[in-house]
Amino acid sequence: MTGWSKQVPRKKKAEPPEAVATQPEKSAVAEEVAVEPEHGQAADTASLRQVVTFGLGDQLYAVPIENVQEIQQIVEFTPVPDSSPALVGILDVRGSVVPAIDLRLLLGVPPREYRLDTPMILLHSRGQLVAVIVDEVQDVFEVPEGSVQAPSGIYALADKMIGVCRSGSTLVIVLDPDRLVPQVLLASANEGAEGRPGDERE
Repeated sequence: MTGWSKQVPRKKKAEPPEAVATQPEKSAVAEEVAVEPEHGQAADTASLRQVVTFGLGDQLYAVPIENVQEIQQIVEFTPVPDSSPALVGILDVRGSVVPAIDLRLLLGVPPREYRLDTPMILLHSRGQLVAVIVDEVQDVFEVPEGSVQAPSGIYALADKMIGVCRSGSTLVIVLDPDRLVPQVLLASANEGAEGRPGDERE
């Protein structure tokens, strides 16, 4: 499985391969709404230049490209007992233990089965590498200067967002990686890594 270096694979049009896990799927469509800027967030939106876009259901999301390390297809992970449902396990990335987080479950979107081509975005959140499982990765999007509007309180995800911009006729919700993953999930993943059988530590 190969990594990714600032070039995101285009969305495949081929039929999806055989499912490797079974979960119900439902469509989650975000409504287009007017977004009013909020005081104190101009610096965040002004500094945004490139984002990696990805889909969850019918909604398009994005994260800043500087937070993305690479993109991989889903791999086997080790479950973490007694953790949040969104923390589906931990995995080994070149010797580092990385939490695997189902972004659908984290954002309250109905779950979807994992397939052989389900992608994971390896990104940095709160100074730690995490694997975020999404439906599909779209592309690298150049953000026009001044086009990002800060989220208003009408968004349930406002505390996890940098803002909203448009890609053609589609609204793109730009997520803040450092506010996206709760600290408690990262702590649970670290505890799970420490408790792995055969884990030798000095």
